[in-house]
Amino acid sequence: MGKGKHNHCLNSSDVVSPDLIDRIDFSTNESHEPCIIVHGGAWSLPLSLHEPSTKGVQLAARAGYQTLLKGASAVDAVEAAVKSLEDNPVFNAGYGSALTDDGTVEMDAMIMDGCTLDAGAVACVKGVVNPVSLARHVMTDTPHCMLVSEGAVKFAQDLDLPMVEPQSMTSEFSRFKASLRNNPNATFEDALRMTRLSKSLPEHDTVGAVAMDCHGNIACATSTGGLFKKMCGRVGDSPMPGSGGYASKEGGASTTGHGESIIKVVLAREVIYQLEDGKSVNDACTNGINKMFTLTGGQGGVISIDKHGNYGKAFSTLGMPWAAIKAGDVHYGLSPGEDVQVTWDSIQALSS
Repeated sequence: MGKGKHNHCLNSSDVVSPDLIDRIDFSTNESHEPCIIVHGGAWSLPLSLHEPSTKGVQLAARAGYQTLLKGASAVDAVEAAVKSLEDNPVFNAGYGSALTDDGTVEMDAMIMDGCTLDAGAVACVKGVVNPVSLARHVMTDTPHCMLVSEGAVKFAQDLDLPMVEPQSMTSEFSRFKASLRNNPNATFEDALRMTRLSKSLPEHDTVGAVAMDCHGNIACATSTGGLFKKMCGRVGDSPMPGSGGYASKEGGASTTGHGESIIKVVLAREVIYQLEDGKSVNDACTNGINKMFTLTGGQGGVISIDKHGNYGKAFSTLGMPWAAIKAGDVHYGLSPGEDVQVTWDSIQALSS
């Protein structure tokens, strides 16, 4: 560290206190300002679901940003953020994932280090509490980029990662919704019960995060439970580097939306191509979403951070909960054009 300069990162043993931001000097040009942006899925959400969605992405952004402030890597940060989203039943990833056509949960996840282009992914995994962490182990502890199904689960067991009975990964809403749709004798009272459950246990699409650490390294991570009533064995865009997420020295992106359309245009890589072509991060995201709709008719969303630490997002759906933190400034939104700024103290005070 140069004379008279202050490192933006703390030691890994430091504790993040509520007034931490006030004690960090972000004015130096020696290192990069840590930043993170997360999303909770591009979809259409009723008003009653706005608060738990926006709260959930703020909590996830906080988890990732606190990791960055302790001097951890961008990879550490996106894993922490996505784990927060996976553990939250509001979102369709980890606990609360959508059910397949035979009533089980099959989850996909990926993570990518933009500094090295190393990537790890898992698909069709059952019973793994945090698929994003398993994806990271694929990246760091195997010569492969992706493991699927039983092989991925065995790898998780060999690593002693947290495991549960696959059926426990489903929320009450997911289970009841599946039983109702498969029951030709469902009553009006059954439909009312599903409506009540939907207000407290909503379903969303894919979740993801992109982060830059104090060294300027960028990483992304994406996780999903997939489409409701998908065929067993279906793998969407989320675990595919280039489609569900991509990170390089130019920037990082995480996508959400109609998986088959995202795969067809390799959406995450398309956004990074736009950044490489000199586009601003918001223009890169918007151009990618527009290109996907023009070519496939598919809708979705994307978040991104460029090599300068600018973050952006775009989505063509009615809503996409997102939250971003940079230099202690916290922003979040859900509806098109919505950008709410809150204090670091307020996000620190949020309860899980």
